[in-house]
Amino acid sequence: MNLRERSNASTTSPPIGVGIIGLGRIGALHADHLMNAIRGARLVRAAVDPAHKKKLEAEGYPIPLTDDPGALINDPEVEAVVIASPSTFHYEHIVLVTEARKPLFCEKPLADNVPDAMKAADKIRTSGIPFQIGFQRRFDPGYRRARQLIEQGCIGVPELFKGVTCDRIPSVDYLKTSGGLFWDLGVHDFDAARFLTGLEIESVYAHGAVLVDKQLEEIDDVDYGLVILRFSSGAMGVVHNAWRAPWGYEIRAEVYGSKGKVVTELDEKFPTRLYDQRGIVIDRHTLFTERFRDAYRDEIQAFVDAILAGKIPSPGVDDAVKALLVADAATRSRKSRDWVQIPL
Repeated sequence: MNLRERSNASTTSPPIGVGIIGLGRIGALHADHLMNAIRGARLVRAAVDPAHKKKLEAEGYPIPLTDDPGALINDPEVEAVVIASPSTFHYEHIVLVTEARKPLFCEKPLADNVPDAMKAADKIRTSGIPFQIGFQRRFDPGYRRARQLIEQGCIGVPELFKGVTCDRIPSVDYLKTSGGLFWDLGVHDFDAARFLTGLEIESVYAHGAVLVDKQLEEIDDVDYGLVILRFSSGAMGVVHNAWRAPWGYEIRAEVYGSKGKVVTELDEKFPTRLYDQRGIVIDRHTLFTERFRDAYRDEIQAFVDAILAGKIPSPGVDDAVKALLVADAATRSRKSRDWVQIPL
C-alpha cells in the first residue's frame, strides 16, 4: 500500500514502516518512541556504524540493524525515514532519501555547511517528499501555549525576544563536528524566536568567549555566546547560549509586547519543592532529552499523522533553512565582530 492509498484508507490500515539512521542519544530516544509510543507507525530497521551495530546486536537489540544507510532507505518495508545521524552525514543521507522519494524526518541541521544545506533543501523541494525538521520546542506545551497567547494578542505587538539555552559541555570530539555553539545550541533559540513572534530575523550581532574549555580555541569555537537580533518589524532580541550549566539544563524564552509579556520555561523536574534550612530546594533536569522527552515524542507523532492524513508536515524545509542561516550569520558575526544580514 503506497502512502496515497494509506491517506484514503481506514484507521485499520497497517502502521507505516519507519527506518532510522543513527542510534545515539536522540536517535535512541526516537527509536524508543517509534517502538512504544507512536500511533500509526512501527520501527522496522535501524542503520548504525559497524562498531555500534556489533555492540547493539550483542545486547539483543529488538529490531534488525544494518551498517548501510542506503540499504535501509531502499528497503521496501521502510516507508518513511528518520535521520538522527551525526550532522556531517545529514546531506549525504538526505540525498539518498530524496532519490528514494520517501517521507523524511531529519534532525537539525540539513548539513554541516550552508552550501550543502541549500542543496539539500532544493533536493527536498524538488522531490516533493513530506519533510519535517527536528525543532522539538515547537511541540513543547509551554512553547505552544506562549505562541497561542501571542497570536491571540494577549501581549500586544511583539517588541523584544529573549532566549536562553545552557547545557553541560559535550566532548570536544563532538564539538569539532557540531558546527559551533550557535549551530548546535543557538539554532533552537533562533527557531523559537521565529515560532513565537511570527517575525523574521533580519540581522545579527554576536560575541563569544571561551570560559569553559580552552581546547575550543583550537577549533575557533566558543562556549559562551550572546547574539543580538534585529527583526524585520524593528523588534529586537537577544539569545544567550552557554556550555556551562552546573545547576542543570536551562531553557527559557520570553517575549515582551506592547501590552504585556509571556515567559515559558521549566526549571523543576518534578512539581515538588522541598523547604528546609537551605531555602527552597528543587530537582532540575540535567539532559535535554529528559526535559523535552514528551516534545520529541509529539514531533514524531505529528510527522506520522501528517503522512497518514496526506498533509504537509511542519516545521518544514523553509524553517530548517531560515534558522540555519541565522546560526551561520551569528557564527560569522562573532568572527568578524560586525553585524551580518540574513538573506531573506
